[in-house]
Amino acid sequence: MRSMTGYGTARVQAKDVTVEVSIRAVNGRFLETRFHLPREFVAHEGELKKTLGQSLHRGTIDIFVSRRVKSSAAKAVMTVNDGLAKKYVSAYKHLSKELSLPYQVHLEALARLPDVIKVEDTYELLPGEEKILKKAFTEACKNCDRERVREGKALRKDLEKLLISLEKQVKTISELREEANTQLQEKFEQKIRARLKGNDLDPARLSQEIVIQLEKADINEELSRLSEHIKNYRQLVGSQQAEGKKLDFYTQELLREVNTIGSKSQVAKITQAVVEAKTLIERLREQVQNVQ
Repeated sequence: MRSMTGYGTARVQAKDVTVEVSIRAVNGRFLETRFHLPREFVAHEGELKKTLGQSLHRGTIDIFVSRRVKSSAAKAVMTVNDGLAKKYVSAYKHLSKELSLPYQVHLEALARLPDVIKVEDTYELLPGEEKILKKAFTEACKNCDRERVREGKALRKDLEKLLISLEKQVKTISELREEANTQLQEKFEQKIRARLKGNDLDPARLSQEIVIQLEKADINEELSRLSEHIKNYRQLVGSQQAEGKKLDFYTQELLREVNTIGSKSQVAKITQAVVEAKTLIERLREQVQNVQ
């Protein structure tokens, strides 16, 4: 079992470049990846996404990649905007004439004006830098997955404890079932006798009506399905490939059966056990939202 939340980082340093990768995973219904890459690595996003998908199947994933190149290895291009420089000089001459001020332009001052001289990186990868990126990214994925496995173990323990508590409530309801049916039988018999007061009662017809009403109100089928769902739930929780989507489905089925029992129940003790069971199932739902 793996949690959807986790964090992993890795840094690979070579002679002229250092690449650092950080991966942060949080809950999400589907797999959503958000890459934050330097311009030099944008072309490799698709390949990195495939590598990420091998270990992460659900959740919102933020990937931060930084790149530091030694100044001695950096490649840059310097461009001089001659036309813009001439326009600056022409503007100075015009102001000198209009304001009757002496005209004098120094080359150093002209070169410092905006966009006259530009220094831009060429955005080229250094030899072997692609391998450095892959290595750092793979290590960060492994570290993130290791953290998610660690949190998954804690999740499994919590889910198992909740299942044990839920089984106790189901057992309580099951033990109260016969008592509930006895009370219902007495109640139905009183209702039928009250409606047919003054008329002769056919014992066979009375028994038949009571049986029909008891079958409608009996919770045996719901209890059987609950037990089966809990059994399947426990198998999923204990498996190495526990899936959050399947667990979420069974959580809904557990809640459905408990709600049905609650709607049929006319016994205070069963109603109390149902309320406790629903609370436990809600806690199961909250925890399952963290499972990949």
